[in-house]
Amino acid sequence: MATVNMSIRTDSELKAQAEAVLSQLGMTMNGTINMFLHQIVRDRAVPLSLSLSTEQSVYADLLHAQTERASGYQGRDARDVLSDMDQIIAAAEE
Repeated sequence: MATVNMSIRTDSELKAQAEAVLSQLGMTMNGTINMFLHQIVRDRAVPLSLSLSTEQSVYADLLHAQTERASGYQGRDARDVLSDMDQIIAAAEE
């Protein structure tokens, strides 16, 4: 597949800030733009969302679960969860 060079203009401070975030995610500007373009073509939309926000990260969820387990939380039986879901679905269909 042939490649082409693209040129865009953006604020230098914005570019530096974006590169810092991408670096923390282990990504490059070039790779991210290509990923973004592939996502647009595949989904016919612009749904790409990446975040370093701890409230929205899997890592934060894992830390929370680890803390709960350390505090003695044992979790719920999967059958109980599925039963609750069935009840919620049945109630929503009424």
